[in-house]
Amino acid sequence: MERTYDAIKANLFPASHQAIGNWDKFPWHRDRSGTIQTYKLESSQALAIDVFGTIKVSAERDRILGALARECGVPDRGPWRLELEWVDKDRLLHEPRPTQVDAIAIGPEAVLVIECKFTELGGGCSQVKPIKTGAHRGVRQCNGNYVKQINAANGKEANCALTGKGVGYWDAIPKIYGLDAAQDYLPCPFKGEAYQWMRNVVLANNLAAARGVSSAVIAAYADRQGLPTAEKARSGILGHRALSGQVLIKPMSYQAIVALAKSLSECPQEWGALAQWVERKIDTVPHKSAG
Repeated sequence: MERTYDAIKANLFPASHQAIGNWDKFPWHRDRSGTIQTYKLESSQALAIDVFGTIKVSAERDRILGALARECGVPDRGPWRLELEWVDKDRLLHEPRPTQVDAIAIGPEAVLVIECKFTELGGGCSQVKPIKTGAHRGVRQCNGNYVKQINAANGKEANCALTGKGVGYWDAIPKIYGLDAAQDYLPCPFKGEAYQWMRNVVLANNLAAARGVSSAVIAAYADRQGLPTAEKARSGILGHRALSGQVLIKPMSYQAIVALAKSLSECPQEWGALAQWVERKIDTVPHKSAG
């Protein structure tokens, strides 16, 4: 493992190393075979640690996170705590496997749920994909529409296979998005990548309600033409809207976040070095050329 950790450290901004704590117990992103992937240049986890790990251990953390909160329109008062790879241990959404978010900032009056993207697409709902192993191998538990249907794997009838399993997404969706849980939607309004963003929005909403605070969701992305989340941020389709018209997801590029931190810092040199690190990493990974 030491060689693996050495490779990961080489791929992380030096100041962020302090944010890891126990390297053996940190929830590193892995492939299906269990191999850690964070040493790779294109690792979204590594880029998230570069930026938010550095913020986490910075003496100016409260000032920076307060500024991010203001950008999102929620209260900025500190002190702030920032956690990497935060897990919903209270299971506020009643998920069999609780949601894990890339980073979360928790203050006395607000919570910022931060989803971090680099070169990858957002995650979709597993229920529309064939089960890979076991007695129901090859079975799809949902037909991709939000309509009354029977889950072929467990025999439960529901508009959403996850609702049939007791997951609480559609308990919160109507009041956030203004959708009617009793109405049919063809296709499901959270088809494809919209699923992961919805899950973050619903988690932030439930977490804020449980704590009696405000909440916001930040989509942190690498701003470079050809990278999928950057393209969606530019087109405006990333910011889910509430029934009220409020934008539910605040896209913020890593470059802008680091620039904001630098502008607030009494020691801007380190943030300048981080900005160069981030730009060099983003410039090095493959991306589509213009046109």
